[in-house]
Amino acid sequence: MSKIIVIIALLVATLVTPFLLRPDGEKAVSIRKAERLVVITPHNESIRAEFERAFTRHMKQKFDRDVFVDWRQPGGTSEIAMFLKSEFSNAFENYWKAETGKPFTPDVRAAFTNSKLDVTVTNEGSIDDSALLSRKMFMESEVGAGIDLFFGGGAYDFQKQASSGALVAKDGSGKYGPGVLAEQKPEWFRDTVMPAMVSGEPFRDEGFRWVGTVLSAFGICYNVDVLERLEIQEKPDQWINLTDPRLFGQVALADPTKSGSVTKAFEMLIQQQIRQVLDSGVPEEEAVQQGWERAMQMILKIGANARYFSDSATKIPHDVAQGDAAAGMSIDFYGRTFNELHKKADGSSRIEFVMPEGGTSIGADPVALLRGAPNPELAHQFIEFVLSIDGQKIWDFKPGTPGGPQRAAIRRPPIRKDFYTAAHAEFMADAEVNPYEISKGFVYEEKWTGNAFRSLRFIIRTACVDTHEELREAWHALIEARMPAEALAEFEDVSMISYDEATGRIVTILNAKNKIGEVELARELAGVFRAKYARVIELTK
Repeated sequence: MSKIIVIIALLVATLVTPFLLRPDGEKAVSIRKAERLVVITPHNESIRAEFERAFTRHMKQKFDRDVFVDWRQPGGTSEIAMFLKSEFSNAFENYWKAETGKPFTPDVRAAFTNSKLDVTVTNEGSIDDSALLSRKMFMESEVGAGIDLFFGGGAYDFQKQASSGALVAKDGSGKYGPGVLAEQKPEWFRDTVMPAMVSGEPFRDEGFRWVGTVLSAFGICYNVDVLERLEIQEKPDQWINLTDPRLFGQVALADPTKSGSVTKAFEMLIQQQIRQVLDSGVPEEEAVQQGWERAMQMILKIGANARYFSDSATKIPHDVAQGDAAAGMSIDFYGRTFNELHKKADGSSRIEFVMPEGGTSIGADPVALLRGAPNPELAHQFIEFVLSIDGQKIWDFKPGTPGGPQRAAIRRPPIRKDFYTAAHAEFMADAEVNPYEISKGFVYEEKWTGNAFRSLRFIIRTACVDTHEELREAWHALIEARMPAEALAEFEDVSMISYDEATGRIVTILNAKNKIGEVELARELAGVFRAKYARVIELTK
């Protein structure tokens, strides 16, 4: 009996001790009594923990309010988009039936988030179309998904949510939201603090339905030891280096259909190729066509070198650091974080990160208020805190510094220009990184590839992900045969995914939101590529 008592006492001590040893500022508050802020995010645990700790401390110290942050993380931005679509659809179906008494037909379901429908009709009597009525009702409603904020991701995904009507500049009362914050603190949104656009990349929505909070860029993380083992002396500091046949099976990639940030990295690769052709004196329209073709050829080779296409972008720097891959396409702060984790006493690290010169832009990770937010006032407080100087410190101050994170440096460049001062540099983990200086070497042209973003995801999926085994076999056969001209020409034939196809037939089918048409197109293109790769193998013989 005494043994059982001792065992129970030890178990209780094990469970309770961590809470008793918490610093005073981290004492748990009663969830029942605390105000709840529901945030959906793709951010990792480290970011979530540091911002929850900082925000709850801020609210307690400044307003004597106990706050509980209820994080929701269904996955990356693609999974978040599907989750929000489902939640808003279910909520609006109940609202529609209650208000109109009409059935919630497939046409109504497809229409209420359709940004192409004109809801500026002033004559109610003229609205006899259920689709148009559903859109108008949704945009004037407080129908919600039970979530206050969308925090983290890319501008492309946020703009899609804003266009659908899921994001709002102000809540129903008109008192809270990023649009209200812009009115309260106009000095924050001047070009000298938080500009609207940099190098062609939007840093906030024109109507303030979302605003950037932190910046990110894309590049290549690589393992110095693995490259040495492969006898590759050149540092892979350009996207084209990832096409090197010596890297066969050594490149780590993520599936762009699961990650908007990965698709953005591929888009940067395309933009760079177009810019290079344009700079050679080719007229712009022709340069776009040629640059796209060169980029598609590069993407096939990089995909052929890929060890895998992961569902998670965070897996890439981890596997590169472990030596399971030599290099990979990575977001800057992932690469820098693993560089820090594997630093030796002499300051060197086996994993390095580099941004391709002229091959990447600086983009913003936003925050936004969701329509029908349960607690819009608290959501407003969170947005204001994240954009304040105190909130910006969490992104790149060293752990343990005044106002910085507690566990580890997040190593992400803050969005505020006025943050980059000599006084802050002393405490910053990456004081030498000023994104506004880096961005001067690249200008993003939306007119070149903006309309092809969805097509790009689809093309990489059908040409590289779904057909990865056949792609690798064809590339391996080319390498073994020392790149015979005829077989290489067949491999590099990308006419089926030309710029005209991507911005024409492919994007038209994808935008039609017809799943049957999309599946048929995927089957068609995958079949074309499988046949192509088989021909390459035959030609190498």
